[in-house]
Amino acid sequence: MVESYGKKTTFFGADKISDWLSMKIAQVCPYDFTRHGGVKTHILQLASALRKQGHEVKIIAPKTTAADSEEDVYFFGKNMSLGFGGTKIDMNVCLGNERRRLITFLESEQFDVIHYHTIWNPVLPFQVLRFSKARNVATFHDTPGKGFIPQFLGRWVMPLVARVVFRKLHGIISVSPSQAAYISRFSNRAITIIPNGIDVEAVTGNSLSDLKDGKRTILFLGRLEPRKGIMEALAVFKKLSEKHSDIRLIVAGTGDMLAQAQAFVADHEMAHVLFVGSVSDQEKWNLFATADLYIAPALYGESFGIVLLEAMAAGVPMAGYGNEGYLNILSKEQVAYFAKPGDTAALVQHFDALLTSPALRDRLILHGKERALSYDWQHLSRDILKVYG
Repeated sequence: MVESYGKKTTFFGADKISDWLSMKIAQVCPYDFTRHGGVKTHILQLASALRKQGHEVKIIAPKTTAADSEEDVYFFGKNMSLGFGGTKIDMNVCLGNERRRLITFLESEQFDVIHYHTIWNPVLPFQVLRFSKARNVATFHDTPGKGFIPQFLGRWVMPLVARVVFRKLHGIISVSPSQAAYISRFSNRAITIIPNGIDVEAVTGNSLSDLKDGKRTILFLGRLEPRKGIMEALAVFKKLSEKHSDIRLIVAGTGDMLAQAQAFVADHEMAHVLFVGSVSDQEKWNLFATADLYIAPALYGESFGIVLLEAMAAGVPMAGYGNEGYLNILSKEQVAYFAKPGDTAALVQHFDALLTSPALRDRLILHGKERALSYDWQHLSRDILKVYG
């Protein structure tokens, strides 16, 4: 299907492409690869899908103190994480021996394609682009958050960076129409919209036996930072607990707001809130298998929402806030259960409806599973290969 996006041509769901020559591909992650997040999930699952089609894929990421050796992941430079605009921003750079090691690596590997993710996150992606002799493709995942500094960067700094970076790119991908609308201000280049995907085959989890006590579980999964809405989730759960005594909330994730969230739970004597910390992929799927409902209270700064697809694929009905990124992938039926960001009263009502109606939950489960199939990486990776080629 070909869609028109302003003066730009975009496609999603391209015709089946066969007989691709095997390519040597590098994906560049600008973030701490030891930290879970949507971009990391995107990179790993895309790499897996491309390998299944016969391509060789390696991942370049910044080195952190916790960086471990992982298969086909190569660490360079030094990474620093800074609080910024309600989230974390990673800054990384290769200097001295690390810079020489990066140049040697690129020269020896001779990649056919180098695929950058959120390329304007300084500085490692710029360095790879500087020394690249491959076809360069970039996927843009992010939109500016709220606050003076994010808006200043989005209005003044990113356009200047884009003028330099876009000229060196052979292909530009955006994960959603709202994100594409943002970066289209910087260039008249064609933007290909290919959404984030999900590895449907990987959706296998086992319900946690120690939580089979008759209580119904609401799951929050994400970084504990302002824009992800952890305090909103706790406020909603507090209200729901006043009416439903048989529910619990599991909070999976870490972040700077952990102490504040735990203090809120203690101050309000919320006995049925469990903080489980950072989880592995398998632990994540086990939590989804345990959950009866998923809460998605992100307030802003979302371009897409991989976690929503994961909940759909796992068969977990959900409600949350209808930020611009989430609205990109929700159907009309699902949008009915996503309130205006910040409207906790409306979100409480949505969860109350889901908790009291088994028929509604069953309908949303079937609808979500069908919708998740259209985002399978098996299909979307072929759209990305078309940009590579």
